[in-house]
Amino acid sequence: MLNPITKERFVNWWNKFRDTPGAKKLAAWGRRGMIAIILALIAWNLSDIGWMEVLTSLPVHPLFYIFFGMLYLSLPVAEIFIYRQVWEFKTSEGFRAFLIKRVYNNEVIGYSGEFYLYLWAKKRLNLSGSDVMANIRDSNIISATVSYVVAFTLVGALVFTGIIDVKAMIGDVDWVIVVVGIVIVAILIVVIAQFRRHLFSLPAGKTVRIFALYITRFTLHHAVLVLMWSLVIPGAPISVWLTYIAVYIVVNRLPFFPSKDLVFAWAGIELSRYLGVGPAEVAGMLLVYSALNKLGNVALFSIFTYLGDVTTNEKED
Repeated sequence: MLNPITKERFVNWWNKFRDTPGAKKLAAWGRRGMIAIILALIAWNLSDIGWMEVLTSLPVHPLFYIFFGMLYLSLPVAEIFIYRQVWEFKTSEGFRAFLIKRVYNNEVIGYSGEFYLYLWAKKRLNLSGSDVMANIRDSNIISATVSYVVAFTLVGALVFTGIIDVKAMIGDVDWVIVVVGIVIVAILIVVIAQFRRHLFSLPAGKTVRIFALYITRFTLHHAVLVLMWSLVIPGAPISVWLTYIAVYIVVNRLPFFPSKDLVFAWAGIELSRYLGVGPAEVAGMLLVYSALNKLGNVALFSIFTYLGDVTTNEKED
């Protein structure tokens, strides 16, 4: 007689399976498959727009590339100040670690950078695994909260100004479903508030400081993004860029998804048709941004691999 499949048995099987060579190959091919699909969709869009039109619309303003450099480094620099609230480390070591974390999250799979940071902090900072995990978890919770607050604020502003027509989008949706959704959200809020101490360990003072750092970085980062896009399409209204920022935030919060910049490039090209901005210009600026991201990530990964920083087996200084 077959033994029943329990949650514990399934979890044990899954933990063993995901560490096997076959599972790792399957995950790698899955990531490649997703990237291939996104690239195919982008190629189809570019063929529809016209390859020559896109090529002649590539950004040429030097400030575009200066802004890109600022955006590329904004998160690693901000994380130096953020994690200094809970850890003590040398600026140069922290900067390297946060750069590598960024590369892992962008090019491997979401949250793989956090796993690297966990191993780095546990070894280099002589901290316990539970403390490191709690600090990284709390930082991610605050970061996600900032992202969702800004995204909901932007969507609310777009709805309030009439740029997003809620009636046209909702149509004849059964309001029972809407009410049930609101009740579920309310229950989740109560549960999170009730079990906050088990989900979140930072004291209030540090939480406020880290929140302020994230919101400052978040605001500056997206302001520079709007300035960079405005260099390519100077006549577009601010409502267009607010819509793009909202989509950009949502795409970047997608869990366990590789090459989110390519996902945003595809979404941005599709969105341009409905917002009244040139698809060729949008395609040019988003694809150049994605290409620069890839080049920067490959260059940094190669350098840090040579220096022995991309694993936790590097020699102590």
